[in-house]
Amino acid sequence: MKGIVDIEDWVRDQPIAQIPDAETYRVRLWDSDSFDEKRSLGDAEPTGRQVLEAFDRTPADEHVLLYLPRNDKLREIEIDETLDLRAQGPERFFAFKTDRLLKFMVNGRRFSWGAQTISVEMIRFVARIPPNETLFLERMDEPDKELGDSDTVRLSSKELERLVSRQPSWQLNVQGVLLTLTSPLVVVKDALAQAGFDPDKGWIAILKRKGEAKLQVALTDTIDLTLPGIEKLRLTPAQINNGEAHNVPRREFALLENDETYLEERGLYWETFMDAGRRWLLLRDFVLPDGYNAQVVDIAIEVPPTYPRSEIDMFHCYPHLALKTGHEIPQTSVRTSIGGRSFQRWSRHLNGQTRWNPATDSVMTHIAVVEAAILKEVGE
Repeated sequence: MKGIVDIEDWVRDQPIAQIPDAETYRVRLWDSDSFDEKRSLGDAEPTGRQVLEAFDRTPADEHVLLYLPRNDKLREIEIDETLDLRAQGPERFFAFKTDRLLKFMVNGRRFSWGAQTISVEMIRFVARIPPNETLFLERMDEPDKELGDSDTVRLSSKELERLVSRQPSWQLNVQGVLLTLTSPLVVVKDALAQAGFDPDKGWIAILKRKGEAKLQVALTDTIDLTLPGIEKLRLTPAQINNGEAHNVPRREFALLENDETYLEERGLYWETFMDAGRRWLLLRDFVLPDGYNAQVVDIAIEVPPTYPRSEIDMFHCYPHLALKTGHEIPQTSVRTSIGGRSFQRWSRHLNGQTRWNPATDSVMTHIAVVEAAILKEVGE
């Protein structure tokens, strides 16, 4: 026979092993007035009254005693009921000076409590909610309320408060497919695969965050969904054509080294050429979002001779674009002859705080303007 067994420590360290006979058992009691102590009992089968009196909860019949058995649900023990400490292995006792118990539910199970409030931390303990799950207070006419461990829940005799635990989840829109993920970190190629896209087919992935410029990400990059404003991951085929065979691309003038690196990394088919004394960057077979009368378009961007000191402005499309809805695209009525073809001019300009800055703006930032303008017309 052991001299003393601490029930709480035994259950924690040896959750399955039989609690042995001992001369003394140490048990822990908590109440809503911040009392939280361990004391000793010399009887392996005490009554509820003995437990209360061991913790100076007298008169005992003015108190309610609850206990959390090993591997079981929070229960009430009557004053004169006998409890076998070795069989039940109470992890903790709870004492309340009250004549009634209030009820609450967690994940469909009903629990009793002797105070008008209970902390979320205590709910987690008595309902055995794992730390990787989030608690929510269910509501009828509004979204459920997420609870933090420092929150408390007020209990009422009129309404039964209902709580539910859920594993945390994060959502990511991948080209129109909404993924629900159980981890906030996801590798781009894994996100593509989960959304049903073959990562090996040469996608260009653009991450869109609210209020920020679009960011091209590599398939091996990791997206952190805890960062605010992440809206979607948009995909563009690295190579697509409209049935025409392209010759070796023209390079009649050089762009900035960073521009050319960016265009190559995007996998865009691009050319530079002169036409009637004007310098043009041509993006061939630029993929369009759904909503237009074409799937791809050639985009011509005029590059001034003094670029980047002089700004790049507007862009031109061939073929001329129209919306499937029939709505007119504003500021696109002017036509420009470029390389013997009639392009549709999109009059889109930087202004105000976004005025051209030679130190930071480039072909790369202007393409972001082009993409934003094209997406805006179809509501993306």
